[in-house]
Amino acid sequence: MTMYDGKEMYEGLLFMRSFKSEENLIPDVTLDMLAARKAGIIIKNVLVDDNYSKTVDREEMTDLLGLLNKVDAKVLVVEDIHDITDDANDLKKMMDRINGMDVIIFELRSMSARFNNYNHEC
Repeated sequence: MTMYDGKEMYEGLLFMRSFKSEENLIPDVTLDMLAARKAGIIIKNVLVDDNYSKTVDREEMTDLLGLLNKVDAKVLVVEDIHDITDDANDLKKMMDRINGMDVIIFELRSMSARFNNYNHEC
């Protein structure tokens, strides 16, 4: 368990959708990491999705699930839950799958955890 300023911190993975160059993306990643830290999450890994597709059948989703299995992240941090996908059915399936891995999805836009009770939270 990691402690920061007397508070338990959870290890997280930041997933971002962006079409910016790496140089222009660094400030956004930094701001997201700071926002996550305020919520008690230390970002250990960052995965950027620069694919125009928003379906879950894309390489970045496979990479995301693989990375969540590989690292010890307890929280998946997203700027917006719809960065995963815009399709409501696919989003519910992905949320169920990620939550089933004992990983919490934390949305920076609302500064709240998102769980598989999709109909009540979106």
